[in-house]
Amino acid sequence: MTETGYFLLGLLVCFAITVSIIAVIHRRFFEMMVDLCEGEVRARFWSLAVEAWFFLYSMSAALKWRPEGISERQLFLSSITQIKDGLDGTSNAIIMFSVGLLTFVLIRKFKGREKEPLREEKI
Repeated sequence: MTETGYFLLGLLVCFAITVSIIAVIHRRFFEMMVDLCEGEVRARFWSLAVEAWFFLYSMSAALKWRPEGISERQLFLSSITQIKDGLDGTSNAIIMFSVGLLTFVLIRKFKGREKEPLREEKI
């Protein structure tokens, strides 16, 4: 196989795994976003935006690899590195989103407490 073939094979494997991950989390993720966004229209937008970000971040990480090596073995191992980089991109995107979501939930929770009137105890 040529350098281009290995490059495209690595990209295809990364694409398939990333799309599979997104397909698995899609339904539960959408339900969670409906609760957070308080409506399906906003939830649909944010779900699509985040899933597209997961995909694009993964693919951009996989595209950084350039075919290098002379032998079939070197090219094969390099394509494995490409797949690893793409999956690292997916996991990094998920971690970044999780931190952002946690921050959003915590801020929302504490802002809700500020709106509650202080209770005065009667003696």
